[in-house]
Amino acid sequence: MTITSLNNQYIKEARSLSRKKERILTGKYLIEGVRLVEEAVASGLALEYALYTERVANNPRGKILLDKLIAAGLNCVDVDERALASITETEQSQGIVTVAPLPTVPWKAVLEKEDPFILIVDGLQDPGNLGTIIRTAEGAGLSGVLLTAGTVDPHSPKVIRAAMGSLFRLPVATVPSVEQLVNILQEKKISIVVADATDGVPYFEAQWAQKNVAVVIGSEAVGPQPLFRDKASMTVSIPLVPPVESLNAAIAASVLIFEAARHRSVASKKGL
Repeated sequence: MTITSLNNQYIKEARSLSRKKERILTGKYLIEGVRLVEEAVASGLALEYALYTERVANNPRGKILLDKLIAAGLNCVDVDERALASITETEQSQGIVTVAPLPTVPWKAVLEKEDPFILIVDGLQDPGNLGTIIRTAEGAGLSGVLLTAGTVDPHSPKVIRAAMGSLFRLPVATVPSVEQLVNILQEKKISIVVADATDGVPYFEAQWAQKNVAVVIGSEAVGPQPLFRDKASMTVSIPLVPPVESLNAAIAASVLIFEAARHRSVASKKGL
């Protein structure tokens, strides 16, 4: 039976998960679209239930996905297009959403990894930028991404879409305090490299640490917090040709973490 009521319990809960408050309250978040649900399944992500429309059921790719979800024992609920449209944020829904439990990633565990290579995102508010950064971080081989308080919620729908599945695999966690984070970084002798739009060594001239690196990216408006700057092993910049004064935070993060990754790769080949 196709559910049409907007007051159905599944519809109401899934719709509420567009709000951070409800995600925290329920311990759940929403994954929207065929591609992202496929990524979630391939990543072995735990899912609670799925809502789908006839459009997906009648599409070969969607039918394969639904069969996998049903075979895994997931409750798949048939809803009409209007009901699903009330849940999704995209202009044209792909016809399927799933609800998953929020992951519990101990932030300290990210620092315990062998030869940690970490990105710290400090106060970034744009969800598209954060999602792109998480995707880039996975592609560059990072150990994980740590977020400071005030950074956009990594499980908001826009972040999830921009991360393109990387959020399901790469450890991402919010730290309780910058002071505590910096203290542990220093205890573990993890080099803090702070990105600055106007000050610092050009990134291509910098002497990057070969192991144990934490790169800090701040918001485009104010940059990283003073404590990161005070405790940094190095401050780096990306020289720009005038009149351009700054880069999008996601682009800047990409440039810097791939440069750090290159140095790590060279060191590894040399056996350092």
